[in-house]
Amino acid sequence: MSKKVLYAVMLILVLVIVIGLIVFSKNNTLKEASEQTQIETQATVIEEEMIDCGQAEDPGCFLSRMNGCLPVTTKMVGSDGSTSIDLTILGQENEKCHFQRKINGVMDMDCYFSKGTLNSDTLDQMFGNDKGLQKVVDESCQSGW
Repeated sequence: MSKKVLYAVMLILVLVIVIGLIVFSKNNTLKEASEQTQIETQATVIEEEMIDCGQAEDPGCFLSRMNGCLPVTTKMVGSDGSTSIDLTILGQENEKCHFQRKINGVMDMDCYFSKGTLNSDTLDQMFGNDKGLQKVVDESCQSGW
């Protein structure tokens, strides 16, 4: 075999390897981008779905989602031991956080809090513990009582 043929074969072999590496690299980049998009989509779905925190044994479950105005619900029992209290965050509506409270199955508060105003102190205020936020509660809530 002549040197020219040998060089031509080596050149073709190098080109095939380089092109193969480029194609392989592009496929991996596209696959990684697709996987990242899928992860982001799953995270968005998880944030948007209603989470039931049960009987409020872990207040952090409800409070962490409440602070982000993410859909969440929890149940509590009043200090009398028989009053059922349901707290629900329905999520963002018209740039406000939609909160509802039911006592013994009857809606007694339907609130739309401006961004950043619904927090644990506001929640305490809604239960009659003065945190200096009654004006915020009054402006945000329609109460049935």
